[in-house]
Amino acid sequence: MSETATTDVLPLRFSGLLLRVVAGLADLGVIWLFAWLVSSVMGISFLAATPEQLADTTHLHTLNAIVLFFAWLYCAGLESSPLQATLGMAIMGLYTADPTGGRVGLGRTTIRFWMRFLSIAPLFCGFLPILLTRNRQAVHDMFAGCVVLKR
Repeated sequence: MSETATTDVLPLRFSGLLLRVVAGLADLGVIWLFAWLVSSVMGISFLAATPEQLADTTHLHTLNAIVLFFAWLYCAGLESSPLQATLGMAIMGLYTADPTGGRVGLGRTTIRFWMRFLSIAPLFCGFLPILLTRNRQAVHDMFAGCVVLKR
């Protein structure tokens, strides 16, 4: 007598590279908008800084730190929220999950955020495994134990 296990779980639908690139560009736009607003408040021209403004590295380092903190809070915070996605990901119908499709916490999304720089650094080569792996994971996803799924 054999028993067949039946479940009502839907198969996971992993996101491909193109959807993730479009979502990433949308998120980059949100971060750039924030950087522009902060630079305006600080009195730094975001795209056309004068040589004097560029020479004053204190303001630039402060701006970079504020924007990097915002980017971390935006990405890791939203991906660990009930939405499980940044705004760009939500627009594209994507969300971040653990390998079983469950919600991930702030710790794992923080690791995923910081490891993203490892994926970007060597000419974006850390994103190539999306094309090659079964779960469509980039290097930063593998480090954090996360996957990006379609809704």
